[in-house]
Amino acid sequence: EREREREEREMGFGAGLLKLTSALSVIVSIVLIGVSGYVYHKQDPHLGQIALARIAVQGSLALGVLIFILSVVGYAGASSKSRCLIYLFFGALQTAFAGIVAITAALYTGMPWIDQQLETLCKEHPWENCTDQVPKIEATMRDHLTLVRTISLSICVFLLGIIHASFWAVSESKRSAYQELPSYNKPNTFVVS
Repeated sequence: EREREREEREMGFGAGLLKLTSALSVIVSIVLIGVSGYVYHKQDPHLGQIALARIAVQGSLALGVLIFILSVVGYAGASSKSRCLIYLFFGALQTAFAGIVAITAALYTGMPWIDQQLETLCKEHPWENCTDQVPKIEATMRDHLTLVRTISLSICVFLLGIIHASFWAVSESKRSAYQELPSYNKPNTFVVS
């Protein structure tokens, strides 16, 4: 009985890894929020009329906030060994992962299209000195969106590790729900308590 209580109090490898990766993902999410916020703040107003650029920056900002909140939930779930919190974290993290992969893919494939849309915007709705400003706007936009894209790709890889850690933590919490039944010269039998 005491052995079982001690095992329940001790944190398994998956829960320990989940605590570590959740703590690190707080830092990573703050970086994503900071970079996305900076790009959003410094973005040229004409670039805001191009949906892909606007949605990618706003989406990465929102996902940064979501990952921050999920990091806290993951850490709390691993610390308390709460299966409910770990399941919530695991499911929501997969959604965040899908979103960050979509944003990263859109930024990797959509950069030439964004340049083309900015030139089309200048031709169809010209503003003062638009032909002089478009190359500067494109260069700044390319630098900013490349920064968001690079950080988003790094976070995708990092989130894969967190998903793996949360899967381990979930499987450990399931394993602790089983207890051994006494057997009389038979193989060990387990039942869910």
